[in-house]
Amino acid sequence: MFATRNYLLKSLIPHWEDAGHSIAVVDGLQDWPDADLAILHVDHSLVPQAYAQACVRYARVINGRALDIRKRHVSRILLRRDSDWTGPVIIKTNLNHGGMSEMNYFQQKRKAGHHDIKPTPDMVFSTEPYTILPDKEAVNPAFWDHPGLVIEPFLAEGDQRGYSMRTWVFLGAAERSSRFFATDPLVKSANIVAREPCAIPDEIRAERLRLGFDYGKFDFVVHEGRPILLDANRTPFAPSAAARPDIAAANALLARGLMDWIGT
Repeated sequence: MFATRNYLLKSLIPHWEDAGHSIAVVDGLQDWPDADLAILHVDHSLVPQAYAQACVRYARVINGRALDIRKRHVSRILLRRDSDWTGPVIIKTNLNHGGMSEMNYFQQKRKAGHHDIKPTPDMVFSTEPYTILPDKEAVNPAFWDHPGLVIEPFLAEGDQRGYSMRTWVFLGAAERSSRFFATDPLVKSANIVAREPCAIPDEIRAERLRLGFDYGKFDFVVHEGRPILLDANRTPFAPSAAARPDIAAANALLARGLMDWIGT
């Protein structure tokens, strides 16, 4: 999967190789080489225990503590059926990114003849944008107890330029952050009309510590002065170079975050 998908980590590897470091990409649990450092880059919402245990052999493991990015673990704003929230709500899958990585893995295993592989109760897959409803009374009652879905308040941020969402990408102490503007309340790469740098609130930095992230991307908003983490991703994709002419230089700076662990 790493070879075929446009992960940000792939954009950083050439910078490390140019600096004289040897990089090995390992798929699966076999033939892990000796190394000074390992990056746990497993594109699943919950890292399988076998991978977490296999990493113990390395003295340094980037994201070795960031094993669970399911919404029920990440979110601080989950609603319950009896919550007193009266505003709009958004329905999301508990799995990261609509469960697409888990769906691909499941389909590949079944196609390879592993028919004993069965989906877990929280494997809800969605290729559609998240659903926004006017209030929690409009939520299908069955969704409240569904293990694969979560419901949150829809907390939009914006100004006269439109709706906005903020992202923070980091590796060690190296980081970049942007505020993206769009005309749609669900801010996605396809509908972005403007961007600008933004500061990272202390509350969001504290979330990185809570979730054990060394490398990744956080999406957040500042709603009525309150920073709120929306999503935490430890296997982010690379921004489009066409959309971001500055991305090569930005990646070079981000790659230097590896120095926090290797010391050179």
